[in-house]
Amino acid sequence: MNLRTLAEQVQAGKFQSGLERHLSADVRARLRGMDVNGIESWFGQVIRNPIDLSGEGSRELLELYYTAAWHNLFETLHIPAEASLFEIGAGDTVYIPRALNAFSGSGAYVTANLNKQLTQNFLRKTADLSIQVRVIEEDGARILDYCDPGTFEVVSFHHAINDIVQTIIAGIEGIDTITNNWWAIEPQMLQAVMRYHEAGTLRRAAFEPFIQIVETCGHLLRQGGYMIFDNCTYAGYEQLGYSSEFHSNYINLVRAWIMEAGIGLEEVELPSFDRNWWMILRKA
Repeated sequence: MNLRTLAEQVQAGKFQSGLERHLSADVRARLRGMDVNGIESWFGQVIRNPIDLSGEGSRELLELYYTAAWHNLFETLHIPAEASLFEIGAGDTVYIPRALNAFSGSGAYVTANLNKQLTQNFLRKTADLSIQVRVIEEDGARILDYCDPGTFEVVSFHHAINDIVQTIIAGIEGIDTITNNWWAIEPQMLQAVMRYHEAGTLRRAAFEPFIQIVETCGHLLRQGGYMIFDNCTYAGYEQLGYSSEFHSNYINLVRAWIMEAGIGLEEVELPSFDRNWWMILRKA
């Protein structure tokens, strides 16, 4: 999302009673004391390629950026207040349910999570939300066993492309992604993805199972509903034997895969959302 637009909204107090309540008192006070240029500059120190989380308050600014961006998307796309949203593989990241909660307070949120530790953290962090929250212990491929087709206005892939590809490759490599600590095994998964990429075999290994998940999620959408992807690259990937350049191209990579698969989704472009980091698809 365009940082100038976001800074103007924050300075005007748009998120003060909703999204900003999840921020620390120090960060809230600092934002209140800044003009638009100062807020934009502070966001710009964090929201870059790669994401820089070394500064004071950076993790909170990252959360505000994403929750506000998704909140704006719900408004711009005229998502109904009582909307149902499905997020694939939220892990323990709660940006999307917090954004939906601030947007409506009466919506319903469902995610598919397989990792047990991440699910416990997620439920703890969403306990204070007024929207309905449901976690299904599934990887998304069989989500239609739990949810009826055509029942969601939005399907969210927040920073999920890499998680899905990692999980696919981990399955091939025999890495347990269910009971292991996700963060402990992530370097191993990233290195495995890199090996497949460098060998030229990633598409052969991941294309079909990835498209199967996207196609299944497409069935969850109502006609005219939206499937939304975002991606970001964090600093430090090279130290893990992974490539920031490869990771930064994930949206463009899967855009080509989805268009090639021809599964009835058309792209919607919004001026404030960079197509290199965001992909918004509408079910025709």
